Amino acid sequence: MTRTAFLVPSFRTLAPALIGACLLLSPAAHAGGPPPGDAAIPNPDAQQDAVPALDMTVDWPCVQRKVEKLSVSQMWDGPAIDDVKGWFREKDVSDLIEVLASRRVPVEQGEDAIKKFADAQPADKRDEKLVLLFAGLFDKVNGQRRGVLSGIEKYQKSQKERAKELERQSSEIAKLEGEAPSNESVANQLDQAREQYNWAQRIFQERQQSIPLACELPVLIEERLYAFTRAIRGQMKS
Repeated sequence: MTRTAFLVPSFRTLAPALIGACLLLSPAAHAGGPPPGDAAIPNPDAQQDAVPALDMTVDWPCVQRKVEKLSVSQMWDGPAIDDVKGWFREKDVSDLIEVLASRRVPVEQGEDAIKKFADAQPADKRDEKLVLLFAGLFDKVNGQRRGVLSGIEKYQKSQKERAKELERQSSEIAKLEGEAPSNESVANQLDQAREQYNWAQRIFQERQQSIPLACELPVLIEERLYAFTRAIRGQMKS
């Protein structure tokens, strides 16, 4: 087979690190109040219009359809791998899989590593080792991808909780606004409540704007796996 080049834009090389940082944010992140000092508090009316819509009825926030598990047949036309096990026992195979599975490694560098690996194999064992390499890589990447899907859903869940908290704060502010004109103490509480609400809303917005970027990560993972699959298959003699 002819080896096909697969170029990934520079954004896609950097994006996984950025998205990973987003997914690692726990629900408690930014839970504190606004920073000390005269931090600028955005206009609540302007922010209300800017907040991206959040569907409170779903756990999957992405436009991309959720696919729980990748299919071997969609990207591999080589020998069946159902009974191909034990890749982790072969040090050269497992070491290369660790390299290929790391999204810090550029696709082109991974493709070069696959070619060097193939060239180093005895002729009568070359295809067997390459099939083992693909089986292990597919298994490894599928596991990574499942973790990413779970992370996106946890992120969405935390956003849903934040949306509920914003709704609670908004109701509390409305209550205080009714009492504030005749009570100076309540007026002070109202100022604090508004400040906390504005800050919480700002954090909600920032996290909400990260969701489309996070949703790209499963796609990037699939594209990398497809590129390496083509590279492995292209090195096989049969």
